[in-house]
Order: sequence, then structure tokens, then C-alpha cells
Amino acid sequence: MREATCLLTAEALVSGATDSVAREGHGVLVGADGRIAAIGPAADLAAAAPAAQRLHLEGCALLPGLVNAHQHGRGLTQLQLGFPDMILEAWQATKRRRGWLDPAAMVPLAAMQMLASGVTATIHANTTWGEAGRQPDDLARTIAAYDAAGLRALVGIGAQDRASLVFPAEDQPGFLAALPAALQALVGPPDPPIYATTAEEAAALYDGLAETLPSHGRIRLAFAPAGPQWVSDELFTGLAQAARARGEVPIHMHALESVAQAAAARGLYPEGTLARLERLGVLGPATSLAHAAHLTPGDIAVAARTGTMLVRNPASNLRLGCGIAPLAAYWAAGVRVAIGTDCQTMDDDEDLWKELRLAARLSTEPSWQGAGPPDAATLFGMATGQGAAAMGLHRQIGALATGLAADVIAVDLRRVRGAYADPSVPLLDLILARADARDVRLTMVDGRVLYRDGHFPHLDAQATAAAVATAATRAREPWTPEREAAVAALVQAVRDHYAMRTWSIFKSGGYA
Repeated sequence: MREATCLLTAEALVSGATDSVAREGHGVLVGADGRIAAIGPAADLAAAAPAAQRLHLEGCALLPGLVNAHQHGRGLTQLQLGFPDMILEAWQATKRRRGWLDPAAMVPLAAMQMLASGVTATIHANTTWGEAGRQPDDLARTIAAYDAAGLRALVGIGAQDRASLVFPAEDQPGFLAALPAALQALVGPPDPPIYATTAEEAAALYDGLAETLPSHGRIRLAFAPAGPQWVSDELFTGLAQAARARGEVPIHMHALESVAQAAAARGLYPEGTLARLERLGVLGPATSLAHAAHLTPGDIAVAARTGTMLVRNPASNLRLGCGIAPLAAYWAAGVRVAIGTDCQTMDDDEDLWKELRLAARLSTEPSWQGAGPPDAATLFGMATGQGAAAMGLHRQIGALATGLAADVIAVDLRRVRGAYADPSVPLLDLILARADARDVRLTMVDGRVLYRDGHFPHLDAQATAAAVATAATRAREPWTPEREAAVAALVQAVRDHYAMRTWSIFKSGGYA
């Protein structure tokens, strides 16, 4: 047995999605290396490691930490930043109302929110903070922020080489030319280098950052192409080759998120979007696709065959007018599915527990012959083992087992049970149906307690909030009434563009 430094005990323990039976009186013995040294009855563990520090969580259940498999590290929600809900492509255009947001300020708050809700690991997707040419510095700031917070993170290196203003790319010159001069000035260059524009640039950025990563291994890198309509075949192929050459580096991207994207994809990829991505070498067990709300039956078959992970973002898809992913069909086909918040939860609170419930409710089909709600093991697996696999950390995190990282959370059962809970209801079912961030009592990553009873032992919550407010205020500096009017006009132009294109596509049954 490894040298033990801490013994966690509670009322019960659920080791994970593949072993969801609640074991009363069991605990977790944490080794000095941050891994789980043993799991078993509390008395046995105490006898085996009498010198270990004891931490008992009265009335709680010990569970593996959750994995938020798609978010952007914003800290403040889009609404708080001044971007109210509207259909996705119009919403994206509203971001021209604001300037650069400093990830050194925003990411710490996002990390604290995740830790407080029981999230111990996350995929940080490609993120634009509002200024071309800043990605290398923004990524360095992002990595440093996750490192300081102690959260486990897979950080995406963004890549995009077309259609930054509108898609498909061949429509962009005409769209720009039709804009009034004032809007052309607002837009500026149609494809500014927000992300890496070549595979060579992305690979060089990966290699440079990889040399500076902390030695503890909690922070890793992924290639994060923006999405099919924004990335050329040449760039996709180069990124896939770069990922393989570096030992199957994860690839994480947005894909088929909105109605407009699905409509454009019918013309860009007549053989099927995922069929094209498979041919380009992009898909496989190391690749995850966020949103994926509009996969065709052919796409679903490709995802299942290649082992590609889909990441469900239910509230974001609803709030941004993207629709509902057919989750039951994905599961029926054998597709692997994880879950993420996209920094756009239903209650605007970054609570992954609620997102799990929303995904479950939306997956239930209104038919006697249709799929019912997912069982607790399947649902919990989305937020644990499947999320771990999406991060390239299968059998390293996502469960409580000897030798795995000690990423452990404690959920208070008092409010979950309420006045009465029938003993026939399995504990995991009860937790998934009723628990939320309020019930998380403790969050441990790599054997280190990062959150307990509303407090972060290693972080200054007040200073973090102040830094976020300063960064958000600074980002608002470009605002003027004239700029606001110009952005509103641009949003309408974008609406008109996609409304016309999408309607003609669906009316004709092809790409017009």
C-alpha cells in the first residue's frame, strides 16, 4: 500500500458509474502521491494507516469528481457580460460590443465555480477574448490560472482559417461588400488571426506551451479547431497529423451546433460532415465534438464506429436557439457522450448537476415506443468516466479506485433526502435527481482539498471577484452609443444572411 496521508470517510461511498452501489461506512485512503491508496470500510482503513489525517464528512456521500467536458473559462456568464440570449450566430456578432477580457482574471472565477459545484476536471475549449494576435499570451494566462486554482484542465489551442464573419466562406466577400461603410469599419479585416491559421502555427504553439507546463501533469493541451464551417480540409488534415505525431493529443471542437451550421454543412460536406472529418483523419477516440445537436443518421453511425466522443450542452443549445440533440439516438447507436456547461447553464449558475438533469429530461422521447429516461449509471457516466475519456484520462480519473487520482467530492445528503426518502430508491438515483452545487461539501483534486464548506483554502475569493469586475469594466471601454447602434445593425445583417440561406436550403432540399 502507498504511504497514506489522509483518510476520507462519510456516511456512504459510490465509486462510479460502473459500480454505482452505495457502500455505507466506506472511505478513501489518499496516498502521499495524490492517488487513491485504498478503498474499503473506514475501520479497516484506519487500522491500516493509523498516522493518516482523518477527515470525516458527516451525513455525506463520497463520489468521484465531476468532469465539465466543454466550457470556456469565462467566470462571468454571457448575460453578466452584456450578451443576452439570442440565436447563436446573431449572439456571436454582439460580442463586437466589448473589448478584450483578461483570462488571468476570468479563469480563476470559473475554476472556483467549478470546484464549488464538485467539478474536478474540465475541457477548456478554444476561447476568443476579443483581440487578434493574443492567443499565445491568453493561453499562457489561462494555463497559469488553472494551475493556481488546482483544477485539472485540458486547454484547447484554437485553429481557424476561414469564415470568421459569416459562413460558408464563399459568401463572406459578398456579405462584407454589401455592408454600409460604417459596418465595414466596425468589422475590420474579415478573417483576423484570432486563432492559429495553419497547422504549423498551432503545432509550434503546442510545442512551446508544452515545454512550460507544470510538472504535476494536471494541465494538458489539446488541438481545438473552431468547427467544420470555420476550418478548411487542409487545416484539419494538418492538425490531425500534428496530434498523431505528438502521441494522440486530444482534439476538441464545436460541431453541428446550430441550424445554420447544419444547413451550411449540407453544401460543404455532401457526403456527410463526420464522413468528411473521418476521411481527413480527425475523428477517433481522442476526439470530442461539443454540442453536436444536428447529427444526421450517417453522422451518428460514423461517431459510433470511430469511437468519437460527443459532448452534450443542453442549456446552451436551448438558450442560443440551437435545438435539442437526439441523445437517445446517440446512446442507441453506441455513441459515447459526455457533458459540459459551455458557460451557459439553464439557471445561469454553472451548475453541472442541473445540466445533467436537463440532459436526461430532454432525452426522454414522447412515445410508448421511444426511449425513456437514462438510468443513473448512464447519466453519472456522462459527468465522470466519459468526461475523463474525452480528456484523454480514461482509467486515470472519473471513478474512485485504487491507483486512480484522488479526485473526490463529498455531497451532503440532508437536503437531498429532505423530510423523507424511500429506502427503495438507490442513493445515486436520489443524488442525481435532487443534488446541486449547494450540496457539495468538499472537493479534492490530486489528494488536495481545494474547496470545503464554502471556502477555498488556497484562493482569495474576494480578490478574484474584484479582478473579474475590473476586467469586465475594462472590456466595456469600447462602448459608445454609436458602436451599440452599429453592432445592432450588424446583428440584423447577420440574421438576414442566415435566414435567407437556411430557408433556401431547407426549401430546396439542398444547398442553394
